[in-house]
Amino acid sequence: MLTHHGSDGLGISVAIRTRDKEKHFDSLLESLSSQTVLPSQLIVVNNYSSELARGSLKSHLIKECSRVFRKEPVNVKLVSLSDDEFSHAYSTNLGVATADNELVCITNAHSLPTSAKWLENGVKYFADMQVAGVSGYFVPDHRGGISAKLDKAVYQFTQRSVLHQDWCSTINCVIRKSLWQVYPFDENLPNIIPETERYGLEDYDWSKEMIARSFKIIVDPAFSVYHSHGNFLNETERNLRSYFVYRRLQKKINSLKRPRTSYSSVFDVKQKLLTAEVIS
Repeated sequence: MLTHHGSDGLGISVAIRTRDKEKHFDSLLESLSSQTVLPSQLIVVNNYSSELARGSLKSHLIKECSRVFRKEPVNVKLVSLSDDEFSHAYSTNLGVATADNELVCITNAHSLPTSAKWLENGVKYFADMQVAGVSGYFVPDHRGGISAKLDKAVYQFTQRSVLHQDWCSTINCVIRKSLWQVYPFDENLPNIIPETERYGLEDYDWSKEMIARSFKIIVDPAFSVYHSHGNFLNETERNLRSYFVYRRLQKKINSLKRPRTSYSSVFDVKQKLLTAEVIS
């Protein structure tokens, strides 16, 4: 039976970060509408490339949500930010800040759930009040041929070895908003570790802070997404290169003294949240 709540009775918001209308945007909406546990709210955070593209996504979102969620209506909000405003941490913080529910699932528009039980698998752990976040793995598009299989092997090596041991990746995770309010994704991290401006890892930092505060981070392979940035050769090179970069940056983040405080400008831009466009 379909439900809008997790096993603990909490409603679920899904925050989707996107750059205009990405390749898998419509497929992601379709997948979310057929989950065994349904979101009660969608937050689309759009880093738009132009005013034309911004308006186009809004129109498309109104049309698609009316079609896809016609049997199980869902509240949809659209938050837009320009390139000048964008950072990995800020865009994610905007999505969480706009969400109305305690459980917030964070993903992006070039990722697809691996099953209809994806969201159910992500939220089932939150009956335990010590669970701060749940994440999974991300693998290449399952519809590819031998190149995709080779790329999958690279993913599994990098993630299982270093990238995905005990932290929530904002490619696909569910977190408690109440804990995020105490420690948002740190927009100040690039001032401490400059390379994180390009590579992110504010999600790794958040997870380590939760663990330092005696909360749990769960990584469940059943809560995974298909995820890709490009073709096989580019993707494989990116993953191998990132393996060593992330490993080095993770060591730097691990060296930070905890507990510590983080900063997010979303608490200074309440007007943007108030003007989030309600789509449905």
